[in-house]
Amino acid sequence: MFRMPISGIEVELGEATGHEDLLLLESRSDRVSTSMELVERLAKPRDGETLNVAELPVADLEAVLLELRRRVIGDTVASRGKCPKPDCSTPIDVSFSIGKYLRSNSVRRPPNVEPVESEPRWFQMRGSEVQFRLVTAGDLAAAAVSPSPELELAKRTIRAQSPEHWKRGQKRAQKAMEWLAPPLSGEINGQCPECGARVSFWFDVQSYVQRELYFDAEFLYEDVHQLATRYHWSEEKILSLPRQRRMQYVELALQRGGN
Repeated sequence: MFRMPISGIEVELGEATGHEDLLLLESRSDRVSTSMELVERLAKPRDGETLNVAELPVADLEAVLLELRRRVIGDTVASRGKCPKPDCSTPIDVSFSIGKYLRSNSVRRPPNVEPVESEPRWFQMRGSEVQFRLVTAGDLAAAAVSPSPELELAKRTIRAQSPEHWKRGQKRAQKAMEWLAPPLSGEINGQCPECGARVSFWFDVQSYVQRELYFDAEFLYEDVHQLATRYHWSEEKILSLPRQRRMQYVELALQRGGN
């Protein structure tokens, strides 16, 4: 069971099959749409209701993706870079725990924000005409195909009675959003062990998770070939197997290939 940090929705996370591997390997959709489809397939609400992925806050979508990565590959995120100072350029290893990372992004309620009683998803800036709601996965998908993504997000999630109030309250509303739903994608800061310089890495959750799961899925075509050749199973039957079980069958097929 996994509890989303912003909405509080509890979901059961299913194991990926070959169909999800194909989604990662062959999807022509944009990054956000692929993330949404992956979560829609694998996350099932505990209460039996249908999960509307498009309405999930972005932080919830990315939290589920990180949890999927943790279960498939492991808890540790590891990357390698180098010191940005030209006279140093020391190689730097960056690693952190997904579990601790998710726990560290705690939600806070800004003191100048209150819910709009008539609309559950909207908030009011106290003493202002500006209202806002959290950016959702659907908003992000729409912005991804917009010529002005940041402006598109702002127009979809912030409103006011006049353009002047909207423009003046935009920054405050966006800051409040970050308090209510701390973003999981962003800068990871550290220090060079050699010269002490500040080192920053941009961590894009969706790109990172999709890339990692893509590499893990790359053997799908070989797996299908091995199992179809050895057991004469159909492609559909092989693709429907949970990934871990498929890998076990492939290992057996390779071990007994000569028998």
